[in-house]
Amino acid sequence: MLKGFMWLMIFLVIGNLLQTVLALPVVGSVLGMLVLFLVLIVRRRSSRSMGVAAGHLIHYFTLLILPSAAGLFFLGTTLTDNWLRLLIAIVLGTLISSVVTLVTMQAMVRWQQRRDDAAGAS
Repeated sequence: MLKGFMWLMIFLVIGNLLQTVLALPVVGSVLGMLVLFLVLIVRRRSSRSMGVAAGHLIHYFTLLILPSAAGLFFLGTTLTDNWLRLLIAIVLGTLISSVVTLVTMQAMVRWQQRRDDAAGAS
C-alpha cells in the first residue's frame, strides 16, 4: 500500500509542478490525476499497490476535498453577495463530479472483468 500511495503522491507533485511551471488556471492535484489517467491509459493497467492505496483513500474522500471548500470562508463580502450562486455551483459541481466518477468507475470495473475473463479463457 505504501508503494501505491507514493505513486499517487508523485503524480500529485507532477500536477503541482505543471500548474506552477505552465501557470495553468487548474489545480495541481487535478492536473496530477489527469497525468495519472493518461499513464494508465497508455499502460492499459494499474499496479496492485496503487489500487490498494486508492481503495483505502476512497474512504476518506470527503476529508480530502474539504480543504478546498474551506477557502470559501475567506471570501468575505464576495461570499455574502453571491452565496446563492456559489451554493448552486458547489452542489451541482459535487453532483456532476460524483456521477462522472461513478460512471467511470463502473466502466473500468466492467472493462477489468472483461479483461480478466478473456485472460482466463486463454
